Amino acid sequence: MGVKKCSFASAEETRDLTGMEIGGVTAVGLPDSLPLWVDSRVMLPNYVILGGGSRSIKIKVSPQIFHSTPNTTIIKDLALDPS
Repeated sequence: MGVKKCSFASAEETRDLTGMEIGGVTAVGLPDSLPLWVDSRVMLPNYVILGGGSRSIKIKVSPQIFHSTPNTTIIKDLALDPS
């Protein structure tokens, strides 16, 4: 990502940018202008659970959905391996 430090957006920033609440933000409903970075290991399982746009809804989808979401980049080793 080319930065030394990165942090999550606040709940207010998240709501303003996405129109969704923390706990329900979904990759399939982000504005096209927002970049989406997905660790390549997310692509390995048969399914992933995503927020459904509200705190009470989750959706089970194939990770292949990330090949269809706008402004998405699959990145090797984006997330640090804790082991």
